[in-house]
Formats: sequence, C-alpha cells, structure tokens
Amino acid sequence: MSFELKIVHYLVHHPQIAKTVTIDPAWFGVRSCREFVQFLLAHPGPYPNWVALQRRFQAAYPTAFADNEWHQLSQPVNDEKLFTESLQTLQFWYVQGNAQAAAQAYFALPSAENLAQLQQVSAQLSALNQPQLPTLSLATHGKAMLQALEKPQPSGIRTFNVVDQVLGGGLRGGVLWTIGARPGVGKSAFALNLIQQALAHQPELQVDLFSLEMTATENYQRTLAYQTGVAADKFHNPAHQLNASEKQQVKAAIAAIDQQHLQLHDKLLVLPQIIKVIRDHALHAKVGHYLAVIDYLQIISLDRVAARTDRRQEIETITRELKLLTNELQIPLILFSQLNRELEKRLDRTPQLADLRESGSIEQDSNVVSFLYPASNTQNHQINRHLNLIFRKNRSGRLAELAFLFKPRQMRFTPQIVTQD
Repeated sequence: MSFELKIVHYLVHHPQIAKTVTIDPAWFGVRSCREFVQFLLAHPGPYPNWVALQRRFQAAYPTAFADNEWHQLSQPVNDEKLFTESLQTLQFWYVQGNAQAAAQAYFALPSAENLAQLQQVSAQLSALNQPQLPTLSLATHGKAMLQALEKPQPSGIRTFNVVDQVLGGGLRGGVLWTIGARPGVGKSAFALNLIQQALAHQPELQVDLFSLEMTATENYQRTLAYQTGVAADKFHNPAHQLNASEKQQVKAAIAAIDQQHLQLHDKLLVLPQIIKVIRDHALHAKVGHYLAVIDYLQIISLDRVAARTDRRQEIETITRELKLLTNELQIPLILFSQLNRELEKRLDRTPQLADLRESGSIEQDSNVVSFLYPASNTQNHQINRHLNLIFRKNRSGRLAELAFLFKPRQMRFTPQIVTQD
C-alpha cells in the first residue's frame, strides 16, 4: 500500500476525523487519493460504516480505485497516531516542494513578487519545523499547583533587586521582556549590566548575548570595564593606556570572566540561526539556568535576502517566533528595541507603548515592556547620566518607574530610587 493510500485507508474507516484535522487535497500527488479527500471534505457525513462511504464515493468517482485497492482499503485500521504523523509528513513534503519551486523561480527572475512568494513559503516551511506543543489538561495544571502548595518554587533569574521586585521575583520561563530606547541612551550597556547582575546571583547560569550592532570584542571590553571600573575607552590600546595597577585589575577580571557561562555572538543576524542557537543551548541547560538577550530587534532579518517587501510584517513574524520560543523552551528572553524618532520631537519625552518602532506586535507579543530614557533632556554630554526605566506593560508583576545612575565610561548602572505607580 502506497504512503498516500495509507492515509486514505484511515480516512475510509474514520471519516469523521476530516472535521478535526488540517488536510488539503493539493498535498496528494495520486489523483485517486486527491479525489477521495476532495469528496470527503465536501461530503463529511456522517456515514454508518465504511461501505456507505464507499458507495457514495464510487457514485461520484466510479473508476478512482481498482478492486484490489478497495480490498486493501476494506481492512480495519485504528492507528490514529500513525495517521496523524503521516499526514504531517505529507504536508511537509508538499510545502518543501513549493519552497524549492519558489526558490528556483526567484533565482531565475529575482522580482519582488517572486521574493514575496519565496518568503511566504519559507515561513510556512519554518512553521512546520517547529515542535508541536501539547495542550495540558486541567488535571495536569491542578496537580502542578498541588505540588507548588507543598514545595517552595524556585524564584526567577535575578538581576537588580529593584527590577526583581517589579517582575514579581525575577525573570521566569516563558517571559519575553522587551526594553525600548532611543540610540545612544545606553541600552547595550544596560544589557551587559543585566547579564552581569544575573551571573553574580547565579554563577552557573548560561547566557547567550546576540549583539547585532556591536562586535563581541567590544562587548568583552565593556564587560571588563564593568568588572574593573577601568574606563572602556582605555581598552582600545591597553598596553599604553593602562597603568600597572589597572593591568592587574584587568588580569584578575579576565580570570573571573573566564569562569562565566556567557557567549557573545556578533555574526548571527538571521532569525533561524538565532533560534537554532537558543534552542540548542537551552535544551542542554538545567531548567531555570538559561537566559537569552538580543540587542536589538530592528537589525534581525528573517533571511539573508536584502530586499524586504514589508518590514512591519517581518517584525511581527520575528516577535511572534521569539515569543513562541520562550513558551516552547520555558526560558526568559530579553529583547532590546529601538523607539521611533518622533519621540524626540515631543515636549514630554517619556516613552509610551505607541513609540515602539515599526510594529504593534512588539507590545502584543511581549509579557513585559519597559523603556530606558533620560530623566532630563539636558544631560547627553554629562559624565554621569540619570536614566529611568519605566514599565508600561507587565504581566509578571506591577507597573513602576525605576531610576538609575549610568556611568558610561565604566559601563555601570546603579539603582537610585523606586517610584511606584
């Protein structure tokens, strides 16, 4: 019995399942199988038995199946799991074939229309490659809660104490935290501060920093500045710019940083590559011992093709995929994002959710949305800056506004006060 006929075999004996699964006649290459699926979708029954379905189908397609095929189809079959897996495989083959055809069409004629078709089919193929997440029963949720009543649950990944309080105890699995800021405010430095704070609380934590604007070398030098207090600009030529005492501090910091489970990525700009690394590292880490940080959203692309038909739609896909990833792996992910430049034209430059650049999906997909911004508009050139972190959305806790003192040369953020809404 052929692969497609095995799928039809199950449908013959369980036609009602066509109402609850996704199935498309176009997936079937064998005409008789395609015709049967078309018929079943148009005439879903109910049928008292398989013979009644056979008679109705033969009346419409009298020569679709030969007698020997009907003999095979008449045999009882009840393996629903095999049917479901076979159907998913058939769908994958169909979409994969469409992707290959779309790629050939684009390379033959690289038009915007062909590119859009290639991107659409590629997204479908990527979605099919995602693991299926089971829906838990209420009883399963109840059992987990009963266990939680008796056994204290671990807190989330901790960073600054003031941030942990706002987040209800730290960053927990399934949380996408988006932090927006205008260029030059200090979001990349804040990312390093959050990471180093987390590692200080939990040395065994595994962290991936995807810095898509700064090199790994620059982030390493900034980490040294954070750890030692030595000005970051001195690391451009440390042999000449550092004194003997500073060099000893740096050597000690290097030894300490070597023990951290931190990876600095600066070559991964495409979402599938980033997701692959996150999934691989998260699956090998202990539960509650992994954190991913992406700096920043607007530099990520879905593929390496330069042309973009709809950047807003692309951003929506990226944030949705990242949110689904946090749910799938039960990990927290911190995503930095740029804010619209229109913010700087307002008298009140306190960021709002509407200031998120390019897409409302960022707000929708994020569990937590906060903004890093200057406390005043007159301190851009000061040695030390007063910055605020305002939480505009927080499914994990309360809304609040936190104040930090930022020392750019040392890459240090220090909490100052907490102002609760």
